Amino acid sequence: MLFNSVQYLIFAPVVILIYFWLPARFQRFWLLVVSLYFYAIFKIPFVLLLIYSIVLTYYAVKGMESSQTKFFKLLFLNLAVWGNLILLYSFKYLDFSIQAWNVLVNVGPCDSLYVPLTGALLPMGISFFTLQAISYAVDVYRGTVPQAKSLFQFGLFLSFFPQLVAGPIIRAQDMLHQFLENYTYQKENLLPGIRQLAWGLFKKTFVADPISQTIDPVFANPGGYDSISLMVSAFLFSFQIYCDFSGYSDVAIGTGRIMGYRIPENFTRPFLAQTITELWRRWHISFSSWLRDYIYISLGGNRVSVFRAYFNVFFTTFVSGIWHGADWNFIIWGACHASVMVVERFFFSFSNIKEGWDKIPGWIKYIYTFLIFSFSMFFFRAKPSPEYGYNTSLELGFAIMKRCFAFENSGQSLHVPIAVILAVLLLFGTDYLQENKQEWMEKIQLKPWVVYPLAGIMIFIGFILYSVTVSQPFFYFQF
Repeated sequence: MLFNSVQYLIFAPVVILIYFWLPARFQRFWLLVVSLYFYAIFKIPFVLLLIYSIVLTYYAVKGMESSQTKFFKLLFLNLAVWGNLILLYSFKYLDFSIQAWNVLVNVGPCDSLYVPLTGALLPMGISFFTLQAISYAVDVYRGTVPQAKSLFQFGLFLSFFPQLVAGPIIRAQDMLHQFLENYTYQKENLLPGIRQLAWGLFKKTFVADPISQTIDPVFANPGGYDSISLMVSAFLFSFQIYCDFSGYSDVAIGTGRIMGYRIPENFTRPFLAQTITELWRRWHISFSSWLRDYIYISLGGNRVSVFRAYFNVFFTTFVSGIWHGADWNFIIWGACHASVMVVERFFFSFSNIKEGWDKIPGWIKYIYTFLIFSFSMFFFRAKPSPEYGYNTSLELGFAIMKRCFAFENSGQSLHVPIAVILAVLLLFGTDYLQENKQEWMEKIQLKPWVVYPLAGIMIFIGFILYSVTVSQPFFYFQF
């Protein structure tokens, strides 16, 4: 069930109304049932994978906590971690590994060493709930959070429907305890919840989807467009992926907030970052912090030699690329960002360079960050386009990059609808005001006579649009 659909705009209010109508002892049971139903709509058999992750992680952690020796504690921890990683690998990376093997040994379907692909479908949200389960197991092992009091509580934590399919990746320290509390309708939760939900629908419906319709033909056939069109498409795709993913997070956070649950923010105006390093602290915060706490720190963080610290930064960011997709284009994309972050860390280690950088006007640093991010998206966005002769994402990514920087004047010019331009300007203007006029924006956002009419209009327009058009899936569903 897509957030940007009539079904969800009916499903969510019904779930919330029944939730508040039920006695407290039945509320969480209702949430677990509707969460499993929400996931089952995508593919019923995949519910078994979610249940597998819930049961395995819960009982492995329970065994870990009851163990008296470090050996058995580590044994159960590894069971929880590797049990989830194997699940993720089997459905997301196994076919990619098989493809790499067949290419490496240069074999075809008729050769004895050839391994056929499994053709397994990628379950929705598997990259999110497996990482969430792993973080819970590690946190309990480290002693930063207590183990769940029951399988029911942990099951609801891992399957909570607003954030189940595309995050945020909620942490046990932020959310686990919330599933033990009783909630009644609170008026002070409705305003911020409705506001954030409507803002998320705006991002998806009025920015991300129209941009997608505008630039998809360019990325499918880059040879048919001039270089300026490719550059503009890269810039627009940056806004598309931002609005698509942060829009999903906003709807998830808003839905949870209406019911009383506080899901942490996942984006804080990343295109106002002044370095790529800062951008990653503002972008998909739940995942960036996951990488920091469970990979970077586990590798030693910055408590190691200088060279090793650079390696830790590179490797952690590189893993981000692999997480996003099982294809070479994501590996290159991750390596690009990892390299830039290492370079930034190196240069800013010199105080005179850092002082000089701080004196540069902010708008120049915004442009620097946005350009680096946008041009890296050539690889992120690349998908095979056999009808135009691009059989692999890597081939298409390099073709886009080559033509873009060859400054070709031949080919079609991209026409960007004025509605798309206005939507992007409204988005950027709102982010800028929230960043630089925070107190003023908070006063506006707390006025019911402003929020409710605008949110109502947005939801009504969305309801009409989703009734007559096919909703586009959120981009991060593929991860």
